[in-house]
Amino acid sequence: MNFKRVILIEARKRKGWTQEELASGVGISRAYLANIERGEYDPSLKVAQSLSKKLGVSTDKLFFNDNARKTNINKEVI
Repeated sequence: MNFKRVILIEARKRKGWTQEELASGVGISRAYLANIERGEYDPSLKVAQSLSKKLGVSTDKLFFNDNARKTNINKEVI
C-alpha cells in the first residue's frame, strides 16, 4: 500500500529544507526523495537511517505506520 509519508515531509519542512537540500545532505537525488515522500519507494535501511539522523526523528516514526504496527501486534500467531 502506498501512503504519503506525512511525518517525513513535516520533519523536513520544520527544518526549513527543500527536498533538494535534504536529499543532498543525505547523498540521494531529489527525485528519489520525492518518491520516498510520496510512498512510491521504500528507502534502503542506510537511506532511512540517514534521513532519520539528519531530521532528528526516529526511523520508526518516519517510516512505519502506527496502524500497521498495532495490527501486527494484535495478530495471533498460529
